[in-house]
Amino acid sequence: MLAKKNWVISIAFLLIGTIILSGCGLNTALKNEEKPTRSTPVDGGVFRFGMISSPSALEPAFLEEINGIEICKELNDGLIRYDPNTLEIKPAIAESWDYSEDKKVITFHIRKDVKFHDGTSLKAQDIIDVWNRLAAKDTLSPLAFLLEPIVGFAQVNSGELETISGLKTTDDYTLEVTLKEKNIVFLTSLGHPALSIYKLEAANKAGKDFGTPAASPETLIGTGAFKFVKWNADQDIILEKFTDYYGTKAHVDKIFYKIFKDESTAFNEFRAGNLDYVDMVPPGQRQSILEELPDQILKTTTLTTQYIGFNLTKDPFKDNINIRKAIAYALDIQSIADTVLEGSSMVSNGPLPDTMPGYNIDLRAPTFDKKKAKEYLALAGYPDGIGLAPIQYAYNYTQENQRVAEAFQAQLKEVGIQVNLMNMEWGSYINAMQSGELQMFRVACVADYPDPDNLLRMLYSKSQWGMNNVTFYSNPEVERLLTQGFEETDMTKRMAIYKKIQELIVEDQPAIWTFSTNYLRIYGDRVHNLTINALDQKDMRSVWLS
Repeated sequence: MLAKKNWVISIAFLLIGTIILSGCGLNTALKNEEKPTRSTPVDGGVFRFGMISSPSALEPAFLEEINGIEICKELNDGLIRYDPNTLEIKPAIAESWDYSEDKKVITFHIRKDVKFHDGTSLKAQDIIDVWNRLAAKDTLSPLAFLLEPIVGFAQVNSGELETISGLKTTDDYTLEVTLKEKNIVFLTSLGHPALSIYKLEAANKAGKDFGTPAASPETLIGTGAFKFVKWNADQDIILEKFTDYYGTKAHVDKIFYKIFKDESTAFNEFRAGNLDYVDMVPPGQRQSILEELPDQILKTTTLTTQYIGFNLTKDPFKDNINIRKAIAYALDIQSIADTVLEGSSMVSNGPLPDTMPGYNIDLRAPTFDKKKAKEYLALAGYPDGIGLAPIQYAYNYTQENQRVAEAFQAQLKEVGIQVNLMNMEWGSYINAMQSGELQMFRVACVADYPDPDNLLRMLYSKSQWGMNNVTFYSNPEVERLLTQGFEETDMTKRMAIYKKIQELIVEDQPAIWTFSTNYLRIYGDRVHNLTINALDQKDMRSVWLS
C-alpha cells in the first residue's frame, strides 16, 4: 500500500472532513463519522496504536508510505500544517508569510520560540540546511521534487551546487523563498512531512543510521509535539511527549506504535484490551465488527487513488495499449468490491479520487466486458491468450490484498490471461517498483497535499520516473498541461486543465483504476477526540485517554 508523493503504497486507506485549498477558492465537503470527543481532556497515559506493517524509514527525505508519514508528522513540524479536520493551511514553524507583488517571492516569518528536542532554538538557517539536504544529489530523495519550484533547486539536485540560491535569510527568523514562476501549489505542498524540520547536525552524526531502527534520541532530533525514544525493528516504535513544544501540547505522555504483519493479529490484540486503536479490520469481518462495536468505529475515506499499474518498459505492456485495454475490460472490479471487500468500496473511473478538487466525473474508463476483453486481446496479438506468457502480478502482503489478488487472477484466467501472484514485504515492494523490476502491481497512493497537481504530477510525470511514477508513463501533452496547471490562478480554468489531463491519461491506459474505499478504524472506549483527516493522518496532539 503506498503513500505516498510522494506516494503511499497501501491498499487500505481513507477520509472524511472538509478540504479547503487555501487561496484556491475551493471547498469540498467531507465528514468524520462518530468522531470520539468529550469536552474536558485529561492529560497522561500511553496511546497504544496498532499499525499494520513497519515504516520503511523515519527520515523525512524518504517518507514514501503512510506509516512513516504518520509517525514523522509527530516528530517534526514544517513551516505550515493542515488543520486536522479541514486541511486548511495553518501557521506552524512559520507564524506568517507575505508574497511579493509578482507572487514569485514568499517571505516566511519564523517563530522565535521553536525548540529542537535537545532544547536548542530553531533559526531560519536550519530550514535552509535541511531543505538543501533534501534537494542534494547524493541524498537521492524521491521527494526532492517538492522543492523543484524554487530557483536554484536544479543545480543542487544535479550536484552542481550545494545550496539552493532561491533560499535566503534576511535575519535569524526570516526566510525568503524565490520561485521560478508563480506557483499556486507550492504553499500547500509545504505541509508534507518531507519538508519538516529536524536537527541536521544530529542527522549527519547518525550517518546511514539516521531514521532507521538504529537511530537514538541523540540522533533523531525533531521539532514536533513528540520526541523519539526507540524503534525496535518490526516490533514497535515509541514516542514521548515533548514538554517544551511551542504549539498546542499533546495530552498523552507516550505513543506506543505496535507493529503487526496482518490485520487479524492486530484486531485480536485490540479485543484483548492491549491496543487503543487499530488501523485496519480483518477481511471478511467488516459487518460483524460494525455490529459488535457500533460506538467504537470511525468510517473514513482519504484522498487515495488505487490502481493496478503496468510497467510500460516491460513486455507485454510496452508499446501495446491493446493488452492493457484487454486486462482493463477483463476485470470485474464491481464484483470484487461487492464480495471480497464486503461492499465497502466503489469502483473508480480514473486517476483522481472523487473527493479531490478537479475530479473529472465524466471520465469513461473501461469497465467489465468479457467480449471486449477478448477483442482487445486479439488486437494485441494474443487471440484467446495464445502466445502470451504468464504475467507477474505483485502486491504488498495483507490478508485483504491477497484475496483481491486471487480474485483478479481468476477473472483474467477466464479470458485466457495467465497470472502468477507474488506477495512481497513492504520495503522490498517499494524498491522493486521504483527500480522497474515488477511487471504488473497494485498500488494505493494517498495524496501528499490536497491539490490535483500532486497525484497527477507525482504518478504520471516523466520527472518522477523511478520514484513515484512507477508505471514509467509519459505523454508530452500531459507534461505541458501539468505546467499550465500550477501556474494558472483562475480556478475555473485551472480545474478544466486537470480534467483534460485525466482524459489523456485514461486514454493511454497506463493503469487500471480500481477502488474508492470507505475504511473502518477501531478505537477503544477510553479514547477521545481522535480525528483522521483526508490525508489519512491521525492528530496525536488532540487525542486523550480517560
